[in-house]
Amino acid sequence: MPFEVWLQSLSENSIRHIRADLTLLTAAPLPFLKEDQAVYQVEQLSMHLGSQPTRIRQAAIQYSLYVRQLDAIQEWEGTIHHTCAHDCTRPPVGCCNGEHHVILSFSDVVFAQPTQNALHLAHVLTDLQNQEHAHAIQQGHYPRLNYCSHLTTTGCTLRMFKSPRCVHYLCPQVAGAVTAAHGNQASAFLAAMHTTGNQVIHSMADFTSALVISTADTLFHR
Repeated sequence: MPFEVWLQSLSENSIRHIRADLTLLTAAPLPFLKEDQAVYQVEQLSMHLGSQPTRIRQAAIQYSLYVRQLDAIQEWEGTIHHTCAHDCTRPPVGCCNGEHHVILSFSDVVFAQPTQNALHLAHVLTDLQNQEHAHAIQQGHYPRLNYCSHLTTTGCTLRMFKSPRCVHYLCPQVAGAVTAAHGNQASAFLAAMHTTGNQVIHSMADFTSALVISTADTLFHR
């Protein structure tokens, strides 16, 4: 399902923050997104999240841009999607065998003791997950029972709001396939993905990693 279809379905609560959000969130490079994609995404989410505090709203939009870049990386690179779809040694669902879509894990809550801002962001992201999931089901995607509740017969209902755990996870088989395709030059990207996916979330900074994007940019745009 194209990202724009779901973004267009979101309710519009306020337009007053669009300019400020665009200025902040499109200032930094987004190497795996086209400018028009980023602008439309920021506009739609800014309107939808207009009632949220500025810091939380902008963090949620920034997270969506980050996840969409990781989605674009996997689509463009090809090895990851091909391995998961055709060569997985743990069929029928591979790593989608539990509720890993939950934004904050038990370890995050108990051991990292997230800040209030991190908890608020997690709540907003969870609400956006629920909306993205519901829209996918309305579009005719059928849940695959007894596995992750967001897994359907055609894949995950979440693209823009996967959890930090899901969006960074690369199993050893996939990591090996990426290394086979790109050699030792892939090691920095794989290490960044592994580190970010396994760290506990304490603050809003722990949801994403600039190193993931920069190492991917070096590897795939070299």
